[in-house]
Amino acid sequence: MNILILGGTQFVGKHITTAALKNNHTVTLFNRGKTSKEQIDGVTYLVGDRDGKLDALKGKKFDAVIDVNGYLPRLVKDTCELFKDNIPHYVFISTISVYDHGFGEPIDIDSPLATLEDESTEEITGETYGGLKVLCEDEVLEIYEDNATIIRPGYIVGSDDHTDRFGYWVRKVAEGGELLVLFNDDQPMQFIDVRDLAEWTIKLTEKKQAGIYNAIGPNEKLTLADLLVRMKKHFDSDSQFVKVSKEFIDENEISVTAFPMLFSFKDIAHYNFMEIDLQPSIRQGLTHRTLEDTLQASHDYIKSQPVNYEYKCGLSNDQHAKLIKKWKDNN
Repeated sequence: MNILILGGTQFVGKHITTAALKNNHTVTLFNRGKTSKEQIDGVTYLVGDRDGKLDALKGKKFDAVIDVNGYLPRLVKDTCELFKDNIPHYVFISTISVYDHGFGEPIDIDSPLATLEDESTEEITGETYGGLKVLCEDEVLEIYEDNATIIRPGYIVGSDDHTDRFGYWVRKVAEGGELLVLFNDDQPMQFIDVRDLAEWTIKLTEKKQAGIYNAIGPNEKLTLADLLVRMKKHFDSDSQFVKVSKEFIDENEISVTAFPMLFSFKDIAHYNFMEIDLQPSIRQGLTHRTLEDTLQASHDYIKSQPVNYEYKCGLSNDQHAKLIKKWKDNN
């Protein structure tokens, strides 16, 4: 197949590009050329900008387009309208954040979706991200109808994960010693290895499989406690998990950025985002590698970072030590 990828140089897009090449497809990337200067052998690069600078794509024909970086409905509409006559199938990488956080019931494809108070906003925040993605999906489905595939991933983890959310826990457990964790470690955990997402995206693209699918993993029930124990075993770590209370979290204003991928005690509805049924996607060919494979890939990426790398998530070593001491002094 001759595949166009919008984005394709960082994390998810990079792995989708790699998966497409592995399956002997012809790959063209369209992006601004700013995120990464790395050139992948066998890939054609087109430079432009989704916001009004699409000239490099005009008149070009492809078998399918995979949209990795569609965040604003106006810009997604522009590409859909441009491609409609020259690219027969559109694959849009969305997110499970499109679901209504406050619904409070198990999530499936038909669950209520997020809405925006102001649908004209183009400011991407934690509050608007899901609603904007809903509107992006709407543009794809309206223009491409039955020739569209919508993929909604959960937390994406593994190699090249520059968000550092999952990587924080991998790094801290691998380092060993005392580790501050939440007392409610029986909460469910779901995420998908970026390589599993990429390979499945190419499978669906090859089949031109229309529809909406959740991209979730791993293919086993997992709690936070399970995850931490599996990490400890895999890295042969001496980690000791120090469980702190809800009151301690609140008093010290420990945020979800400090405890990435873990949810506020005040928002139990979020738990439903970690208990999504995998089976419909598995029936459409989604496969999962082992948790240990994902842990190792995450750790290898962390080790590849420079000594002075500044992590985007998690407590700093200084914050962590102070909080551990404060908890122990009072308990």
